Amino acid sequence: MLRYLSASTFAVMMLALTSGAAAQVALPAATASPGAAVSVVGGLSAGSSASGAALGGAFTFDFNDRLALEATGTWLDRGVGSDALHMNVGLLVNLLPAGSRAVPYVAVGGGFYRASFDLDNNRFFGMMDSQYPAGTPMVPLQGMAGYGMMGGGYYGPSGTMGSWNPGTQGAWPGATFTLDQMPMFYADRLGPMSVPQNGMWGMRSFTDPAITVGGGVNANLGDHLFVRPDARALVVFGNGGSYTVGLLSFSLGYRF
Repeated sequence: MLRYLSASTFAVMMLALTSGAAAQVALPAATASPGAAVSVVGGLSAGSSASGAALGGAFTFDFNDRLALEATGTWLDRGVGSDALHMNVGLLVNLLPAGSRAVPYVAVGGGFYRASFDLDNNRFFGMMDSQYPAGTPMVPLQGMAGYGMMGGGYYGPSGTMGSWNPGTQGAWPGATFTLDQMPMFYADRLGPMSVPQNGMWGMRSFTDPAITVGGGVNANLGDHLFVRPDARALVVFGNGGSYTVGLLSFSLGYRF
């Protein structure tokens, strides 16, 4: 499985898409004209901690043969116990007139990205099981996807402290618990916690602004039907940082 989508990989994919489109420009043009279209979308999402399927839909409105407005909604599988919802509105800029048989385009947009985590899953706090008694304070370790556990003979700072910075305070002097299956972009934002009395951690969700950049090729199959391979980078912003997810998709659409 893909672990991440690098900038160079993304550039190679985009070059392949656009060069493939250019090779088909000589084919007879379809009679497509500006209008509205709907499409179903399927593909793959890849981030720093997980990869999975991506499913959704899109609505497109052509202002003219070069510029279109696009609204999309996509569900992303982020591995067992985690998923996300991405809503985006943006612009598609055609590099060839829309009536061409194959039309490469670039895309840019903005919206929001909502990531949800089942903390009871073994990828997250579920693996803690009964290692620590209920009520044990957990202090976030800055720059690390984990917690310092206050117990087991450790009598350091009180549980009300916000976090522990290993860079300035040294290594945590007690036991630690690592969340290596959760991106640090989210793990750093869980804040101080304590082991729950009932052993149930529940769900945690984060909703953040996001932008997308990328492009693809719109291949007209006739007056109404079209297919569209697409590659985009989705950049999520929150708490002074960012998190990037790569999206590779294939759409089947109908133009009205």
